[in-house]
Amino acid sequence: MSTREKILMAARKAFAEKGHDGVSMSEIASNAGVKKALIYYYFPSKEDLYYEVWRYSLDELEEHIFREVENENVYVKKIKRLLKAYVDFVTNKKEIIKIIQREKENLTRKDQEMWKKVHKRYIEFRDKISGLIEMGKSDKKILEVVDSEVAAELILNGLNATVDPDKLNGIREIIWRGLINSDNEKAGD
Repeated sequence: MSTREKILMAARKAFAEKGHDGVSMSEIASNAGVKKALIYYYFPSKEDLYYEVWRYSLDELEEHIFREVENENVYVKKIKRLLKAYVDFVTNKKEIIKIIQREKENLTRKDQEMWKKVHKRYIEFRDKISGLIEMGKSDKKILEVVDSEVAAELILNGLNATVDPDKLNGIREIIWRGLINSDNEKAGD
Protein backbone atom coordinates (compact mmCIF):
# COMPACT_ATOMS: atom_id res chain seq x y z
CA MET A 1 0.00 0.00 0.00
CA SER A 2 1.37 3.40 -0.96
CA THR A 3 1.77 6.21 1.57
CA ARG A 4 -1.11 8.06 -0.05
CA GLU A 5 -3.35 5.00 0.32
CA LYS A 6 -2.30 4.55 3.96
CA ILE A 7 -3.28 8.15 4.64
CA LEU A 8 -6.62 7.70 2.85
CA MET A 9 -7.41 4.51 4.79
CA ALA A 10 -6.48 6.08 8.13
CA ALA A 11 -8.57 9.15 7.27
CA ARG A 12 -11.52 7.03 6.16
CA LYS A 13 -11.47 5.14 9.46
CA ALA A 14 -11.21 8.38 11.47
CA PHE A 15 -13.90 10.19 9.48
CA ALA A 16 -16.21 7.16 9.81
CA GLU A 17 -15.79 7.17 13.58
CA LYS A 18 -15.87 10.91 14.29
CA GLY A 19 -17.00 12.77 11.19
CA HIS A 20 -15.23 15.56 9.34
CA ASP A 21 -15.34 18.05 12.21
CA GLY A 22 -14.34 15.54 14.90
CA VAL A 23 -10.97 14.53 13.46
CA SER A 24 -7.66 16.38 13.42
CA MET A 25 -4.91 16.01 10.85
CA SER A 26 -2.57 15.05 13.71
CA GLU A 27 -4.83 12.16 14.60
CA ILE A 28 -4.95 10.98 11.00
CA ALA A 29 -1.15 11.24 10.75
CA SER A 30 -0.75 9.18 13.91
CA ASN A 31 -3.17 6.51 12.68
CA ALA A 32 -1.43 6.36 9.30
CA GLY A 33 2.01 6.19 10.91
CA VAL A 34 3.26 9.27 9.07
CA LYS A 35 4.22 12.83 9.95
CA LYS A 36 1.49 15.43 9.63
CA ALA A 37 3.56 17.36 7.08
CA LEU A 38 3.49 14.34 4.80
CA ILE A 39 -0.31 14.43 4.71
CA TYR A 40 -0.10 18.02 3.50
CA TYR A 41 2.27 16.90 0.75
CA TYR A 42 -0.53 14.73 -0.69
CA PHE A 43 -3.54 16.76 0.45
CA PRO A 44 -3.21 20.55 0.81
CA SER A 45 -5.98 20.73 3.42
CA LYS A 46 -8.23 18.64 5.61
CA GLU A 47 -11.06 19.46 3.23
CA ASP A 48 -9.10 18.09 0.26
CA LEU A 49 -8.36 14.93 2.22
CA TYR A 50 -11.99 14.55 3.24
CA TYR A 51 -13.18 15.03 -0.33
CA GLU A 52 -10.74 12.36 -1.54
CA VAL A 53 -11.99 9.95 1.12
CA TRP A 54 -15.60 10.71 0.11
CA ARG A 55 -14.87 10.34 -3.60
CA TYR A 56 -12.86 7.16 -3.06
CA SER A 57 -15.67 5.70 -0.92
CA LEU A 58 -18.42 6.54 -3.40
CA ASP A 59 -16.28 5.25 -6.27
CA GLU A 60 -15.89 1.94 -4.43
CA LEU A 61 -19.64 1.70 -3.77
CA GLU A 62 -20.53 2.66 -7.34
CA GLU A 63 -18.05 0.22 -8.82
CA HIS A 64 -19.34 -2.58 -6.62
CA ILE A 65 -23.02 -2.20 -7.43
CA PHE A 66 -22.65 -1.42 -11.13
CA ARG A 67 -20.14 -4.23 -11.69
CA GLU A 68 -22.92 -6.59 -10.59
CA VAL A 69 -25.33 -5.30 -13.23
CA GLU A 70 -23.14 -4.43 -16.21
CA ASN A 71 -23.43 -7.78 -18.00
CA GLU A 72 -27.08 -8.40 -17.17
CA ASN A 73 -29.38 -7.98 -20.17
CA VAL A 74 -32.72 -8.63 -18.49
CA TYR A 75 -33.66 -5.29 -16.99
CA VAL A 76 -35.71 -6.62 -14.07
CA LYS A 77 -32.80 -8.86 -13.03
CA LYS A 78 -30.48 -5.87 -13.40
CA ILE A 79 -32.46 -3.84 -10.85
CA LYS A 80 -32.73 -6.81 -8.50
CA ARG A 81 -28.96 -7.35 -8.72
CA LEU A 82 -28.30 -3.67 -8.07
CA LEU A 83 -30.40 -3.78 -4.91
CA LYS A 84 -28.77 -7.01 -3.72
CA ALA A 85 -25.29 -5.64 -4.44
CA TYR A 86 -26.10 -2.51 -2.45
CA VAL A 87 -27.26 -4.60 0.52
CA ASP A 88 -24.09 -6.69 0.23
CA PHE A 89 -21.95 -3.56 0.25
CA VAL A 90 -23.75 -2.05 3.25
CA THR A 91 -23.31 -5.22 5.29
CA ASN A 92 -19.65 -5.73 4.33
CA LYS A 93 -18.24 -2.19 4.04
CA LYS A 94 -19.53 -0.63 7.24
CA GLU A 95 -16.80 2.01 7.43
CA ILE A 96 -17.72 3.48 4.05
CA ILE A 97 -21.43 3.42 4.83
CA LYS A 98 -20.77 5.18 8.17
CA ILE A 99 -19.04 8.03 6.32
CA ILE A 100 -21.95 8.37 3.90
CA GLN A 101 -24.53 8.24 6.71
CA ARG A 102 -22.58 10.54 9.06
CA GLU A 103 -22.15 13.37 6.59
CA LYS A 104 -25.53 13.15 4.85
CA GLU A 105 -26.83 16.34 6.47
CA ASN A 106 -23.78 18.24 5.22
CA LEU A 107 -24.53 17.46 1.59
CA THR A 108 -26.60 20.60 1.20
CA ARG A 109 -24.03 22.93 2.79
CA LYS A 110 -22.77 25.63 0.46
CA ASP A 111 -20.44 27.43 2.88
CA GLN A 112 -17.29 25.59 1.77
CA GLU A 113 -16.09 24.50 -1.62
CA MET A 114 -15.46 21.00 -0.28
CA TRP A 115 -19.12 20.46 0.61
CA LYS A 116 -20.14 21.63 -2.86
CA LYS A 117 -17.78 19.04 -4.38
CA VAL A 118 -19.03 16.32 -2.00
CA HIS A 119 -22.62 17.16 -2.97
CA LYS A 120 -21.78 17.15 -6.68
CA ARG A 121 -20.18 13.68 -6.43
CA TYR A 122 -23.21 12.37 -4.53
CA ILE A 123 -25.56 13.76 -7.21
CA GLU A 124 -23.47 12.09 -9.96
CA PHE A 125 -23.86 8.76 -8.17
CA ARG A 126 -27.58 9.28 -7.54
CA ASP A 127 -28.09 10.24 -11.19
CA LYS A 128 -26.45 7.03 -12.35
CA ILE A 129 -28.98 5.03 -10.34
CA SER A 130 -31.77 7.33 -11.51
CA GLY A 131 -30.72 6.78 -15.13
CA LEU A 132 -30.99 3.03 -14.66
CA ILE A 133 -34.51 3.50 -13.30
CA GLU A 134 -35.43 5.77 -16.22
CA MET A 135 -34.26 3.06 -18.60
CA GLY A 136 -36.66 0.66 -16.91
CA LYS A 137 -39.50 3.13 -17.18
CA SER A 138 -38.96 3.53 -20.92
CA ASP A 139 -38.97 -0.27 -21.27
CA LYS A 140 -42.21 -0.44 -19.22
CA LYS A 141 -40.46 -2.55 -16.57
CA ILE A 142 -40.68 0.17 -13.91
CA LEU A 143 -44.02 1.73 -13.06
CA GLU A 144 -44.61 4.96 -15.01
CA VAL A 145 -45.58 6.85 -11.83
CA VAL A 146 -42.16 6.27 -10.26
CA ASP A 147 -40.06 9.42 -10.04
CA SER A 148 -36.58 8.14 -10.86
CA GLU A 149 -34.74 10.71 -8.70
CA VAL A 150 -36.96 10.01 -5.69
CA ALA A 151 -36.53 6.26 -6.22
CA ALA A 152 -32.74 6.68 -6.41
CA GLU A 153 -32.79 8.70 -3.17
CA LEU A 154 -34.91 5.98 -1.56
CA ILE A 155 -32.37 3.36 -2.60
CA LEU A 156 -29.45 5.45 -1.34
CA ASN A 157 -31.10 6.39 1.94
CA GLY A 158 -33.25 3.34 2.61
CA LEU A 159 -30.44 0.87 2.12
CA ASN A 160 -28.22 2.91 4.43
CA ALA A 161 -30.78 2.90 7.25
CA THR A 162 -29.31 -0.09 9.06
CA VAL A 163 -26.56 -2.69 8.77
CA ASP A 164 -28.82 -5.52 9.96
CA PRO A 165 -28.95 -7.93 6.98
CA ASP A 166 -32.52 -9.08 7.67
CA LYS A 167 -33.85 -5.54 7.91
CA LEU A 168 -31.88 -4.52 4.82
CA ASN A 169 -33.36 -7.38 2.85
CA GLY A 170 -36.82 -6.32 4.01
CA ILE A 171 -36.15 -2.74 2.88
CA ARG A 172 -34.76 -4.05 -0.42
CA GLU A 173 -37.94 -6.06 -0.99
CA ILE A 174 -40.16 -3.04 -0.28
CA ILE A 175 -38.16 -0.91 -2.72
CA TRP A 176 -38.26 -3.71 -5.31
CA ARG A 177 -42.04 -4.11 -5.08
CA GLY A 178 -42.53 -0.34 -5.26
CA LEU A 179 -40.51 -0.07 -8.48
CA ILE A 180 -41.35 -3.08 -10.58
CA ASN A 181 -44.43 -3.30 -12.74
CA SER A 182 -46.13 -6.47 -11.40
CA ASP A 183 -46.41 -7.84 -14.96
CA ASN A 184 -42.57 -8.01 -15.01
CA GLU A 185 -42.00 -9.36 -11.52
CA LYS A 186 -41.47 -13.00 -12.54
CA ALA A 187 -38.46 -12.07 -14.67
CA GLY A 188 -36.61 -10.90 -11.55
CA ASP A 189 -36.86 -14.20 -9.69
